[in-house]
Amino acid sequence: MKKIYFASFCLFCLIPYISAVSAYNDTLTRYWFWPLSAAANNPTLEKCVSNILQNSQFQRRYSVQCDMNKGDNCTGFTAISHSDKAIIISFRGSTLPEVVQEVADALEDAPISPFVGGGNVLKYFLDGFNDIWTAGMKDDFYTMKNANPGYELWITGHSLGAAMASLTATTIAHLKLFQIDKIKLVTFGQPRVGDKDYAAVVDSLLPYSYRVIHNRDMFAHVPPQWLKGYHHHQSEIWYPNDMKVGDSWIECDVDEGPGCSDGHTDLNIPDHLIYFQHLTESAAFDDCKGWNPYKH
Repeated sequence: MKKIYFASFCLFCLIPYISAVSAYNDTLTRYWFWPLSAAANNPTLEKCVSNILQNSQFQRRYSVQCDMNKGDNCTGFTAISHSDKAIIISFRGSTLPEVVQEVADALEDAPISPFVGGGNVLKYFLDGFNDIWTAGMKDDFYTMKNANPGYELWITGHSLGAAMASLTATTIAHLKLFQIDKIKLVTFGQPRVGDKDYAAVVDSLLPYSYRVIHNRDMFAHVPPQWLKGYHHHQSEIWYPNDMKVGDSWIECDVDEGPGCSDGHTDLNIPDHLIYFQHLTESAAFDDCKGWNPYKH
């Protein structure tokens, strides 16, 4: 199903926006999830988290070698926003050279591995998730969950980080580690993570799951569907524009379909690197000082 939305801004409606679990929200995504996703690029995450969130607690940064052959690093962090009553898990996206290499790798082979909840997923993504999850993130997740009953769980990431965010949210939901209706998964420039069976698992488990795609973002279309049956899960939020404040978006509540970004073949890399008019790699380098969501 395809739906076209026009952004509206309401300062006094901000709290209802945050508590809603049934519909995509541009405000929540633009001023909370996207800064938290981009913040994973910052080497001094404590400062970034404190500048983005009020009454926050930075938990830990994790970095593991996620590809023994190429020396890639998979990076993420955990934090708590007591103001928003949310536990946060965020994963770093790919740099420009990594994006180019990952696109080439995805077109070349893209080996698969079975996912614990069902279906198959890209082995590179699954290995990265497992390594970072067992490098302290899982233990910290339990600690934060037990110390903050009733909080929501926000999971986000860009590019490679988006794929790991999808696997994280789906693993947690499948293993019943967190109340499902309190999990929010919002990703940016997410590649296809697994096959149709994996997509069906995600769709069945996560009622609040959105893949935000900027216009002609190339990385959202790899690995290609014809290669080992790779397939997106719901739901896509497509901005066929510059993602300025007030720009419209299209919601496609299907796994794959021509109504959103799937309907275009003129793809590019720049749209993958820039979301909400911020270059991902440099967006957090000022310690996120300009990204206080509560002033909007």
